[in-house]
Amino acid sequence: MFVETITAPAEVWHHWTDRLRLFAEPPSALFASIAWDNGDGTISAINVWDNPSSVADFFLDRVEPVIAAEGKPDYKPVRRGEPVAAYFRQAGQG
Repeated sequence: MFVETITAPAEVWHHWTDRLRLFAEPPSALFASIAWDNGDGTISAINVWDNPSSVADFFLDRVEPVIAAEGKPDYKPVRRGEPVAAYFRQAGQG
């Protein structure tokens, strides 16, 4: 697993998420993506990928074309690396 986080103004986050089709057509290597409203006009998100090369592939396939068309984003994901610990409840339990 490989984790990244990002925080951006809500309008910017929605624009980039839509352009990258993160939820409309999730990349197969995206294990999980969770976003929340911080209550101050920004949205934070955590993306969990299969591995670091998955993030690189996503960048080449989807991010680079958007950057070529629109320019570099002001808000970029922070690469957090491999988790030290993780827990996921199995579906149907609890």
